[in-house]
Amino acid sequence: MKRISLLIPIFALFISCTEDDGLPVNTQLLKNSDLESPDGSISPWVPVTEPGFNLGSSTEVFRSSKKSLFIENSDSLNTNSATWRQSYNGPMPSKGMKLVLRAHLKGDNIELKGPESNVFISIRVFPVEDSNGNTFGRYVTTQNQIGVSGTFEWTQLRLTLPNTPEEVDNIVVYLVMGSRTTGKIYFDDITLTVE
Repeated sequence: MKRISLLIPIFALFISCTEDDGLPVNTQLLKNSDLESPDGSISPWVPVTEPGFNLGSSTEVFRSSKKSLFIENSDSLNTNSATWRQSYNGPMPSKGMKLVLRAHLKGDNIELKGPESNVFISIRVFPVEDSNGNTFGRYVTTQNQIGVSGTFEWTQLRLTLPNTPEEVDNIVVYLVMGSRTTGKIYFDDITLTVE
C-alpha cells in the first residue's frame, strides 16, 4: 500500500510533464497532406480565390499520390492573388519548438509580371498578435526569398518558423500565387512538422 501511494505522485508528475512538453518532435500537423483522402476529397484544403484565377485539383499531374492542387492564371494584368490554405486547431507545439513547412511544386510556364509577382508558401499563427501586442515571429513566408518562375519539374520548397510563440490558438498554412503571376503551379506532398 505504501508503494502504491508513492507511485501515484510520481505518475501524476510524469503526466503533467508530458502535457507541458507539447507535441513530440516529428508530429505532422496537416491533414490530407498527400491529397489521398479515403473519400477522394481534398478537404481540409480550402481555396481562397479572387477573380481571374482557376483553382482545383489535378488527377493528371501529381508527385507521389494520385492528385495535386493547382492555381492557374492567364491574365498578366490581374492584380489579385489566389491561395490554398489549411488550418490546424489541435494541440499546439510548445513555445520555442520549430515548425517546418515543406511543399513540392511543379511549374508550367510561370511568369512574373510585376514587383509583387511570385509563387510562395507561408505559415501564420493566430491570433496575429499576442496579449502584449507583439506580432514578431508569428508569420513567415518565402515570398521575398525566392522567385519561382518558368517551367520546372517537382521541386521542394521549405520554410521554417524557428520558434513557436506563446498564445497560439491555431496555425494556418498558405500556398499562394501572387498578383500579376501567370501560368499554372501545382502543389503536392505538403507537410507541416514539429522539429
